[in-house]
Parts: sequence; structure tokens; C-alpha cells
Amino acid sequence: MTTVAVGAAPQKSSNFYLGFLFLSKQRQEALGAVYGFARVVDDIVDGGEFSDEEAAKELDFWDQEVERLFEGKQEHPITIAIEPHVKRFNLPEEGFVELVKGVRMDLEKSRYETFEDLEQYTFGVAGAVGLLCVEIFGYKKTSAEDIRAYALAMGNAFQLTNILRDVGEDLERGRIYLPLADLKEAGCSEEMIISRRHTPEFKSLMNREYQRAKEFYREARSRLHPDDRVSMTSAEVMAHVYEALLDQIKEEDFRVQFQRVRVPTWRKLILAVKAWLYCRGVF
Repeated sequence: MTTVAVGAAPQKSSNFYLGFLFLSKQRQEALGAVYGFARVVDDIVDGGEFSDEEAAKELDFWDQEVERLFEGKQEHPITIAIEPHVKRFNLPEEGFVELVKGVRMDLEKSRYETFEDLEQYTFGVAGAVGLLCVEIFGYKKTSAEDIRAYALAMGNAFQLTNILRDVGEDLERGRIYLPLADLKEAGCSEEMIISRRHTPEFKSLMNREYQRAKEFYREARSRLHPDDRVSMTSAEVMAHVYEALLDQIKEEDFRVQFQRVRVPTWRKLILAVKAWLYCRGVF
């Protein structure tokens, strides 16, 4: 069984850190508990500690522990920390279940044929977390249908941004998340990706995914009722930072095969202020 700090905030270097700071203490504790769960589950597969067989068994434990959590029989310190927030914020079981399922997909697949196939993965590792986060942040005017669409669109936008940033790092794990159908349409072969060739075809592929991610950011914002923007300030701070990262990837000509593009801390602070103002209708 893996261990992690219970209720820990994201590290200051994380793109989620600034959003965390805009929450009340109670909501910080809830988000910290969910973050701790997501971190420990993700590290089972990507932490390098376990073989695939061992990782699958660890994930089995967390599947069972989620069941126990919603029966009030949780055993692990992380789920013990989550339990009061489940009741306080009405956190959906689906969010935890689908997160474990999404992480498990990394043990089962290293390629995705279409974006629709990939979207099953982005739902698990990002959208499901979004479903938990929107309940913690709170909303009043946005309908249940629209808040779900908001969470899933933001999840897609964030995860696509991560995928574009991490092309080189994912190759080290033998993974290509870019949809193979999109590779074919752009005239970009798997071999081009694996050999890290910065070709016009690769840039065309990356630009296609860039535009797709931008559309998800637009869709998410269109789904949120304007009166709920203030309560979603933390989400919008994260979105401003992530969208800036996406734009920077494009500005650097999609040169992600050998480097990890980052947004400087000073710029993140400016983006956080802009997000705060946006949520209050200033611009």
C-alpha cells in the first residue's frame, strides 16, 4: 500500500498551487484531501516503484477503498481525511471511481486510435477530478448539466495541455497520447514521434491538438453561469495558467520533444490577478 502526505497542498512549483490559495481554509482542506488521493493513485503507475502487476493490485486496493469510503468504512489515512468533505461538499463517488479507472488505463494502453478513445482517458485522469473540484468550489446558478460539462471540458483542456507539454517525457515511458488518426491525417508517422523529428507534419499535428484544447477552454467558460465565476476563481486561476502554458508551447514552435515548456512564476502571478479580475467582470 502506498503512502503520501495526507491533505497536502500542491507544491509551489505546481500549476495548481495558485488556485489553491484562493480558497477558504475549509475548501483548502477538502481540495488538499482530494489532491492527496489523486497524487497517490497516479504515483502507483508513474512513480516507478511498482511493476505493472503490482500496480494493478495497488489500484485494486483503491477501488475497494473508494467503496469502503462511501459505506463509511474507510481504512486508509487519505480516505479518512476525505470522508468529512464527502459529506460536507457532497462529493460524487463517480469522481474517485473514474480517477482510479483512468490511471489504470496507463497499464493497459500506450496508444489511442481516435480522440474519442483518448477522451475516455482524459475523463478519468482529469475530468473526474473536475467533478470533485466544482463541488468543493461551489456554484448556485449553473445547472447540473452545465456544471458537469464545465468540469469535463476543463479536464479535457488541462489534460490536452499536459499531453502537448509532455510529448518527450511520455516517450520515455513508451507512450504516445496523440490520437493515431490525427497523426495519419497530418501525415505524421509514429516513427517521426519516436525519433523526435521536428517536421512540418509534426507541427501540423500539434497545432491541431492546440486548437482542440483552445476550444475546450472556450466551451468550459461558456457553460458556467456568470454569477458563479467568483466561486470558481480557483478554477479560473488554474485555467489561465494552463492556457498560458498551451500558448507558450505554440510560441516555442511546439519544440517539446527534448524540453518541458514552463510558465515562469512571475507570469503565473500576473495570470492569477487577471483571472481574479475576469471572474469579477473587470475584463
